[in-house]
Amino acid sequence: MKRILIAIPFLLLCLSSCEDKTSERGADPVVDRGSEEVALKLERLAAYDSNRQELNLEEQPSLDAVDARLKTLFSMIDKQDLSGLPALVDPEEGVHVDLKAHRTVDELKKDLADPRGYFEKFYLDSDLLRKSTGDESQISLHELLNKNSRVFAEYYLEPGGTQVEVRLRLGSTPDESYRINNAVLIKRDGQWFFLQLL
Repeated sequence: MKRILIAIPFLLLCLSSCEDKTSERGADPVVDRGSEEVALKLERLAAYDSNRQELNLEEQPSLDAVDARLKTLFSMIDKQDLSGLPALVDPEEGVHVDLKAHRTVDELKKDLADPRGYFEKFYLDSDLLRKSTGDESQISLHELLNKNSRVFAEYYLEPGGTQVEVRLRLGSTPDESYRINNAVLIKRDGQWFFLQLL
């Protein structure tokens, strides 16, 4: 319990420092990347070790592979085709699709095949999401990311270099960054897999 209480003030400082780094530049213009067919840019803000000490980003080669996984997921969302998502999940671990719900790879495949399922609603189809929730303010990840030319990332590395949590902040619509869960990736047999999705 002490560790949690000690970590909370530090995390709040980290979160505010991330906001300071992006807000001093101001938000990017809102765009429509879909009409321009431009990929979402991923830019690194900072990285921290398990003691929440800031690390030199240039000395973190494992982040290249983590970024590649994130960019692959962004590309799938842009194309509105998540059929390759099971390959980004460790078959033994499965994946948390949000903060509370876990799926095995088989459950993930079934959900992806459902035209009215979780991924169709929350990732790809804002209209379906609004209809199913009755909340007109809801927006799919596809529509949300499409309005942004870039996204900023902060990395929290766990001991051993086999797990990393990534906090994402939107460049054009930073006030909507709360709509994206922190991604968590784990390294298994030399490859990075999602343990928690956006």
